[in-house]
Amino acid sequence: MRRSHLVIAILALLPGIPRLYAQTLSADTLTGEVVRWQQLMATSSHRGTTRMVLNGATHDLSQLEIKALTLDTGVIVAAYGSEADELIIVKDGELDVSADSDQKMLGPGGVALFSAGARYSLENGGPTPVTYYLFHFRGRGSRDQGRAGSPTLMDWQEMVMKKTDKGESRQIFSRPVAWLGKIDIHATTLNPGQVSHAPHTHRAEEMILMRSGNVEEYIGGKYYKASAGDLIFLPSGVPHALENKGTGTCEYFALQWLP
Repeated sequence: MRRSHLVIAILALLPGIPRLYAQTLSADTLTGEVVRWQQLMATSSHRGTTRMVLNGATHDLSQLEIKALTLDTGVIVAAYGSEADELIIVKDGELDVSADSDQKMLGPGGVALFSAGARYSLENGGPTPVTYYLFHFRGRGSRDQGRAGSPTLMDWQEMVMKKTDKGESRQIFSRPVAWLGKIDIHATTLNPGQVSHAPHTHRAEEMILMRSGNVEEYIGGKYYKASAGDLIFLPSGVPHALENKGTGTCEYFALQWLP
């Protein structure tokens, strides 16, 4: 029995320790899954809509929260700094991002990374709503502000594209942030019928965010369908592979991190 599970079992038996609390402590990982965009529940507000995509803890993260936020035209999100490292990926529309002295308009596929504590603001100054994914990362270790670095803002058109034998690849960044020793993201374009890799495993946890197309993801002995807007979570050490099952190309972001 893992030490954490032994402690939880003991806590559950002690008087005054709620069983629900012990069960919550045991939920220290998210399992491999595909979160379908069409199944997400949208909650309306005065700024637009919010969809909770994923929320929990993993082997390396005490907090992993992913939301899809839609801002109506003219909405401004005032500058603030989060206790977590944050990543933004634009799904639809144009998002005006300001961080320190840097300002950039990010269209579909645009990416912004902020270390914990970095202050930034967002604005939808366009004629249509803008939808973006907001990722919160908080590691299980200690926050190291010394390695945080400046925000990274990059539009899709600025990402260097390299042709591959299967399609295209765009390396976006690989760098430390306050909670993580390394966070890496790249974008892949796969031609029809191509497989990303043979089923394989690696130490780093991984997320796949579908930008376009239709794929089949192998996760630990099972196959799952995924398409544009869907998110795939892959725990550490779980065998996985992705195949383009559509008649055209597919595009997706692949995100990994290490403590």
